[in-house]
Amino acid sequence: MTYFEWLLSVLQQTLADLQSVQKRVSIWYLLSAFMIAGVFYAWRYPGKLKSQLIQLFSPSVWWHRSARHDYVIFFINRFVMALLSPRLPSSVLLTTWLYYQSQNWFPYSAELSLPTAYVIALFTLCYFLLDDFSRFYLHRMLHKWPILWAFHRVHHSAKVLTPITVFRTHPVEGVLFFLRSVVVQAICVTFFVSLFPGQVSLYTVWGVSIFTFIFNVLGANLRHSHVVLSYGRWEKWLISPAQHQRHHSSAIDDYDCNFGVVLALWDRVFGSWKQANWQQKLVFGTNTRFDEKGLVNMYLEPFQYAFESMKRRLFAKMPAIIMILVSTTTLFYTT
Repeated sequence: MTYFEWLLSVLQQTLADLQSVQKRVSIWYLLSAFMIAGVFYAWRYPGKLKSQLIQLFSPSVWWHRSARHDYVIFFINRFVMALLSPRLPSSVLLTTWLYYQSQNWFPYSAELSLPTAYVIALFTLCYFLLDDFSRFYLHRMLHKWPILWAFHRVHHSAKVLTPITVFRTHPVEGVLFFLRSVVVQAICVTFFVSLFPGQVSLYTVWGVSIFTFIFNVLGANLRHSHVVLSYGRWEKWLISPAQHQRHHSSAIDDYDCNFGVVLALWDRVFGSWKQANWQQKLVFGTNTRFDEKGLVNMYLEPFQYAFESMKRRLFAKMPAIIMILVSTTTLFYTT
């Protein structure tokens, strides 16, 4: 395959993904999100539906400089990940290795007997919970660890939110979430295959996990939008679009909140949950000069930021390291 043919194949796959129900930002999920937005506006703004829809599709949002960056980053990252993915461990490879290792770790593990329907339901639920928690925890680490924040702030530098903003990520973050998915699949499949061989499967809708399908159909794409859809009392259990928009807020009071994807439970346990409401007025971005950077700097500057952060942490610990080296050397010569 020539270089041009490879570029064309990646572009064709990208366009095909936009029509696939297996991908979050497909035209079908976008249509369902816009329908939900229309119903929400008709309910919250009776008599003003037309003006609200005009605002929803305003060029000031969809053709904002930040949004145009999103579109370009979306395509660039597709080509970058197409280069990197074949060089990263696959879920099949890791699952196979983990399964055979588990036979050595637990040579006498017993197989359980349950109706297949129960096994599938249990596996689907456990996979959803582990997947959702791992997304939450990695997201939390991206904010809490300065080295990782260096790359994640590319996503938070968006000044306007559109469904394509979900792809506004640095390739380093893309690799981290790819590896997260591989590990979650390997752990879940290995555990269930060891206990219920030949019975493990997911409940799916058109090839998509039923939980993922419901999440996407019910407006997942509104999370990155200006449609302030709040779930009210249900926000204690489910992360609403309004809560995720608050997560993107540049206000100091909203820093490091609502890391969850689907369930709000994890944020409540870790103390990062915050309520949202449909009347909130938010300004998006990081409140730094990084928000105004061009595309080249968005890809390159995070490496410099991460290096500087690592250097500061190393120098901060230098006295302790020197003390350990001195103590070790003194002990060696004393003995």
